[in-house]
Amino acid sequence: MMTSEQRLDRLERIAMLMVRAGARVRREQNEKINIIIDSQIRTEERFARNEERVARNEKRVARNEERVARNEARFATLADDLARSHNELAKSLKELAKAQTRTETRLDSLIEIIKQDRNGNPG
Repeated sequence: MMTSEQRLDRLERIAMLMVRAGARVRREQNEKINIIIDSQIRTEERFARNEERVARNEKRVARNEERVARNEARFATLADDLARSHNELAKSLKELAKAQTRTETRLDSLIEIIKQDRNGNPG
């Protein structure tokens, strides 16, 4: 059998154990909450950095789209210029071929005249 004082001592020990256990649980919960808060802060910082990166990439994409549009316009102009040059070159080659044909015809005529002159007037 326990005396009242022993019971009181026992009750005090149990109460102290409960207080310590409660304090430990609160401390562990606080640590877990702090871990969650720190993790949330880091996550928000990462999201903020990612948003900045996305904004920079969107600007780059917009600049690239502008460059592509300018290049497409340049290529269209270049293609038109190339087509005109090709047509002019084809026309010049046709004219040159006609001139060559006329020159050959004249040369043939001169050669014929020279042959006739030699045949008619032997040297």
